[in-house]
Amino acid sequence: MISSEPFMIFVTNAEGKAIYVSPDWTDLTGRSLAETADFGWLDVIHPEDRSTVRRIVEDAVRTQQAFNVRYRLLCKDGRRLWLAAGAVPSFGPPDRTFLGFLGSLTSLGEAVDGEAPASGGLGDFIPPLQPGSLTPSNDLERLADHLIALHVLMKRVGGRQAMNILEAALFQIGQELAKAADRPAPAEGTRH
Repeated sequence: MISSEPFMIFVTNAEGKAIYVSPDWTDLTGRSLAETADFGWLDVIHPEDRSTVRRIVEDAVRTQQAFNVRYRLLCKDGRRLWLAAGAVPSFGPPDRTFLGFLGSLTSLGEAVDGEAPASGGLGDFIPPLQPGSLTPSNDLERLADHLIALHVLMKRVGGRQAMNILEAALFQIGQELAKAADRPAPAEGTRH
């Protein structure tokens, strides 16, 4: 069931192609991970917002910077929702190789006709905070959400060595999310 304020995690590779999206994405859009992979997620963005969103993501990939964007999502039930989306870059060895992004999507509520189109840019991504209303789907997503928030704090206080470790951890969590999406769900009543 979709909560009134969906919260979703996503992971991209170094080309900016989606390799993981939360299960709520499928519930909300009707599109599977396979349909969303690469840049298939653009298909459910409002047509007036697609070029803006794509440009911001392409610029973020090219410059390997955090990004934020606000856009309208087309839901499978015909509704349109405003989403706040953004991501932070992940880097790893050797030599701080850019690995992709770990990000989140948060519903800002229903979109209505005549509203301004998508907006956003590069730089810091600070996820919208609405305590108590947003629930990640699982512990890995919860961890990803905390690492994204930690990334924001680390950028403020500095500490290049700690940031290197954090950015590598962002990538590893993204990889774990992508692997978990590929594994079949355990049978009811079993534990792993």
